[in-house]
Amino acid sequence: MEMLIAVAITAIIGLGVWQVIAGVVRSRDRVDTVATDFEGLQTAFLLIERDMNQIVNRPVRNLYGDFEPALSSRDNAYALVLTHGGWRNPLGSRRSELQRSAYELIGEKLHRRYWIALDRAQEDGSHDQVLLDGVTDLTIRFLTGDNDWVDDWPPSENGTGPSPTGTRSRPRDTLPRAVELTITHRRFGKLSRLFMLPDFDVEKARQDASKAAEATANTGQGTGSANATSNGVRSE
Repeated sequence: MEMLIAVAITAIIGLGVWQVIAGVVRSRDRVDTVATDFEGLQTAFLLIERDMNQIVNRPVRNLYGDFEPALSSRDNAYALVLTHGGWRNPLGSRRSELQRSAYELIGEKLHRRYWIALDRAQEDGSHDQVLLDGVTDLTIRFLTGDNDWVDDWPPSENGTGPSPTGTRSRPRDTLPRAVELTITHRRFGKLSRLFMLPDFDVEKARQDASKAAEATANTGQGTGSANATSNGVRSE
């Protein structure tokens, strides 16, 4: 009887220990799964932020030779298309350090596609990478210079229709002040990120550079005249 009681107590203790260990293992697996998903989420947003922070207002030519804006959400194939810098070239290949990238939601996977050349030839030459899985919705909106939010970029020219995205003439569309990207994730819910875009006006920069060069030249002439006058006084 004592042996049976000892065996029963040992079995109960072993069962309890096994349940505790099994619970710890399940908790660890859940934590690892969440950590992996969160790491993927951080990586996706980091890559998107890198592209957004290096946007360049450089329109590109499509397969038909028409110009397309540097930043556009009116492409039928992609949710967002943009031109950005920061494409490193450590091997010195014959390519630009600017890159054309696009984002699209296929099923529940957020994809990023990029092209080797900015201006597309007959060959597609694009590469696709999956940024994030488990995404159920993707919305993007843009902040204009008048601090108004719009759902499409470039905005409509007259308020009644979209501005053209494929024209023979080089588009003069400006960049928005900010882009807000919102994704709905199965595990983490709705997540929004606001990206402030670089406010860089090429024409204004050229004018400022010209004014600075003129000021430097005038300063140099003034200094030369003053030196000549001072030298003349010394000689007298």
